[in-house]
Amino acid sequence: MTFIAWIVAVWMTAGQRPAAPVDFQRDVRPILDARCQPCHFTGGKMYEKLPFDRPETIVRLGTKLFTRLKDEKQRAVIREFLAQRPPERAN
Repeated sequence: MTFIAWIVAVWMTAGQRPAAPVDFQRDVRPILDARCQPCHFTGGKMYEKLPFDRPETIVRLGTKLFTRLKDEKQRAVIREFLAQRPPERAN
């Protein structure tokens, strides 16, 4: 690597911080609140079966959740959330 290429590489990465881990309450829940109310939240007709206010439900569903969630940026947030959690084990 030439000195100039090294300077450019350092300059381009300066100030970049690693992304914070995706947090369910901060990052995922607002997506679900906007897209899945009222059915999958308290009082909704699907709440007992699939409560979307619980991270373990989202982990269990995985990308099956995308049948109704079409926005690629929102999907990316949920994919990242799923990637940083171990998959649930079947009992």
